[in-house]
Amino acid sequence: MSSDVPAEPPFPLEETGIWGHYDLHCHCGAVRYTMKMSSPLFEEESQGKGVWKVADCACSWCERTGSLVVHPFEENVTWTRGVENLSKYSFGNKNVEHLFCKNCGSFVGSDSGDMFKKMGSKPRTVVNVRMLKDFDMKKLTIKRSEFMKQMPPKYSIDD
Repeated sequence: MSSDVPAEPPFPLEETGIWGHYDLHCHCGAVRYTMKMSSPLFEEESQGKGVWKVADCACSWCERTGSLVVHPFEENVTWTRGVENLSKYSFGNKNVEHLFCKNCGSFVGSDSGDMFKKMGSKPRTVVNVRMLKDFDMKKLTIKRSEFMKQMPPKYSIDD
């Protein structure tokens, strides 16, 4: 693991064996996808084994977009419709591609596989849970995450 990677990742390191399956879509519905996660997102699905805490991430991207994110393994996210409607944006060291719908502009997630590999993890996809089909923030367990804020390079905009 690289020495410039913070020690505490914003995702569970072990699966609980209890899975949640979720449908997601952008605002206009042109991009649709599914994810499965262990631990699940909602208490009523967890069978008492705990829920996946959604990250209120402090990185420059999430701060500006208002995203609430989770980090399922890449193989647990399936793009079911509209991949051709995805646009990509990268900044800094460009090892993460932020994905958004080119029709409505919704930020749907990020291709972060390379970054997670560098951290010694299996590749993960960042998913914006605000795109859940039946999004209800009151049902989520949200935890502030400073994990990415200190990752180099430091975000700045030249004057």
